[in-house]
Amino acid sequence: MMSCKELVKNVNSEEDLPFFKRAELRMHLMMCKHCSNYVKHLELMKSGFKNLFRKLGQVEDSKIRSLEKKIIEKNQNPKD
Repeated sequence: MMSCKELVKNVNSEEDLPFFKRAELRMHLMMCKHCSNYVKHLELMKSGFKNLFRKLGQVEDSKIRSLEKKIIEKNQNPKD
């Protein structure tokens, strides 16, 4: 069974994971409400930022992905 910590590291590269790792990730999400909520919040933030940038004007997808990556890295390595 995938741990919560492992899920956080892999959730954003899910499409690049091997089939069994993806299945393990999905199973973990079905069983763990905390990780499920975490993923829902990530998706909300992702769509919120995309909408914000669209309203502000044309922004390159690479800049959006760069910002997403920084946010994800910050969430993976929070300061205690």
